[in-house]
Amino acid sequence: MARHSLDSVNEFARRGYNLRITCLGCGRVIEANAIELMVELNRQRAPLSIASLEDRAKCRECGHRGATITACEVRF
Repeated sequence: MARHSLDSVNEFARRGYNLRITCLGCGRVIEANAIELMVELNRQRAPLSIASLEDRAKCRECGHRGATITACEVRF
């Protein structure tokens, strides 16, 4: 199994993964579609890097800024 560098939302989409976003404040976990997120970030002209997204992510539950983003399989 090969290792892939998943350092941007574009790479997640290209490799066929969704994003699992975990809030660092309350631990809430959501799964985001990589393609939909990439389109929305491009529309806003926001950076696509995972590092910047982790810093800017804001939890809808607790309002905390900061998250951990990992890959997850696409479920149909």
